[in-house]
Amino acid sequence: MASLHKKSLIATAAIFCCRFTGLLREVVYTALFGATGALDAFLTAFRVPNMLRDMFAEGALSQSFTSVMSKVEKGEGPDAAWKMAHMVVAQLVSLMVCIVAAGVLLAGLCMQQLYPAKARIEIEQVPMAAQVEAPSATYLGIKNDAEGLPIARFACEGGSPAELTPQSVVRLSALQKLQPGDKVALSMGSSSSDASVPALRVEPRDYIDLAADLCRIMWPFILLASLSALSMGALNVFGVFGLPNLASAAFNLTTVIGGCAIGWLIDPHFGPDALYGFAIAVVLGGAAQLGVQIPRLRSKGYRPHWNIGLAWQAGRLVFTDSQVRKVWMLMIPGVIAAGITQTNIFINTSFALYLPAGAVTAISGAFHLWQLPVALFGVAVGMVVLPSVSRMALTQGGDNGIAEHLAQAMRFVAFFAVPSAVFLGIWGEEIVSIFFQRGRFDAAASALTGQVLAAYSLGLLGYAGMKVLQPVFLALEKPWAPACLALAACALSISLNYTFVHIFHLGASWLALTTSVVTTLNFLFYFFYLRYLLGGMAGRVLFPGVLRIFAAGAVLGIICWQTRELFFNDFTSWSFMARFGALAIGGILTGGIYLFAAFLFRVPELRMFASRFLLRKK
Repeated sequence: MASLHKKSLIATAAIFCCRFTGLLREVVYTALFGATGALDAFLTAFRVPNMLRDMFAEGALSQSFTSVMSKVEKGEGPDAAWKMAHMVVAQLVSLMVCIVAAGVLLAGLCMQQLYPAKARIEIEQVPMAAQVEAPSATYLGIKNDAEGLPIARFACEGGSPAELTPQSVVRLSALQKLQPGDKVALSMGSSSSDASVPALRVEPRDYIDLAADLCRIMWPFILLASLSALSMGALNVFGVFGLPNLASAAFNLTTVIGGCAIGWLIDPHFGPDALYGFAIAVVLGGAAQLGVQIPRLRSKGYRPHWNIGLAWQAGRLVFTDSQVRKVWMLMIPGVIAAGITQTNIFINTSFALYLPAGAVTAISGAFHLWQLPVALFGVAVGMVVLPSVSRMALTQGGDNGIAEHLAQAMRFVAFFAVPSAVFLGIWGEEIVSIFFQRGRFDAAASALTGQVLAAYSLGLLGYAGMKVLQPVFLALEKPWAPACLALAACALSISLNYTFVHIFHLGASWLALTTSVVTTLNFLFYFFYLRYLLGGMAGRVLFPGVLRIFAAGAVLGIICWQTRELFFNDFTSWSFMARFGALAIGGILTGGIYLFAAFLFRVPELRMFASRFLLRKK
């Protein structure tokens, strides 16, 4: 167990650098572009290849490759493991070239499916009168222009709104509720100044073309990210956990520095066109993420060699190596299972496009903050658990050892995930304001993102637990149960999101709540199904420690809530230094209270860390 803790902490330190630079990337995005439709377009365009990266490359493919390669390396030696890796790389490159080509060709169609249909606004019979903030307008109907695109016609009685431009658009779904002759207020905000006249929300422009262009530029990133994920898996097999995670930091820094430089060359004022520079930087970042791992791969014995590992027999392609075939067979259900949360985020993004501008940005920013503790502990422990459990699965009678190993890993993760969920849930708006509230990202955007983050925090513990348990199904070669569950989870997510957005007309935080519900249900299924497969889950090791952690977390929650009510009033209106100082002091004091409560409740992880620290001091 000491080895698990040591390797997990190494991976945690590396992942912290990755996630911190990832937050820096989000800070730069929001500061330069704010919670606007333009940034929503960029994040939506990036979400498509990035979702495939998380599901396919860094999720199922990396995990299945690591599991099989660990067994080959243990049973047949490093040379056989690298021979298998050569074939997987060759097949992956061939597949990804086809996927990238299809993605570039279908980017426009994909964005059309995500974005709600909109019509350009045309003002007719505008009287010569003083303009007012939200004039009353008469809806005249829809006509098509020469290209067949819809145009919404209005006759404004008080003059055209000052912010209305030839690019202004309105959603067709909103126009379907109107009849010609109805009175509306053309509002650039979300509400009407006159309660007797319904408001029709006007958007400054339709960003679907921008999103399609950005998506085309960023599609090659998935090829580079997939190769980087294989490199990460191979290094994990040989006990290297720090560098592969630091490689993601190289991606983030390249994206920030390159994006700012290229974006400034395109548009020094960082208007929407500057996002083309950031899209180019995403591809450059993928190349950097792969490049930093190559020297260490060579030191472990990898030498590039093209071996496709396929043969044409009896009129069909067959694998020439059974272990390579096993990688892909494990990956197919793993793609479905590993993509539960990412699929939910993609679904959330598509539904958020029907909400006011800035909803996608709020979901993206909150998700990155939510992922920070999950990545630090859940992903790190899961990364260390997979190779060890894969080797344990080769020995007969190893189930009891696996169950105890997993129980200790989950307890270790809970020790950090519980206080993280408390902080993000109660101090969400305050934390968001520290990271993002600058430039064009204002206090209102902080409040919205904080609400989304609080909803995400409810599922943090379940998500972290999923990251620990999910790779075990690959190690045990039982991937289909999680895959079937993923399909049910996807259906539940779509149903809840549709209900919240289109029926009850609720905000972005409810989309995040859907993710929390789905991830928690998935964790519970993983836990009980593994308990069935292993004949138990070492409950005497797991439950007493977790209950003590929950008790300490409850004390922390009470203190954080009282601190927020007494000292953090109008927090987002303070200066940055005042906000940073207050949150830093509050975090240190409440964190100390959590540790003291953990000491009083005799939490095993705290006692283990303390004993190891004292032993090292001696």
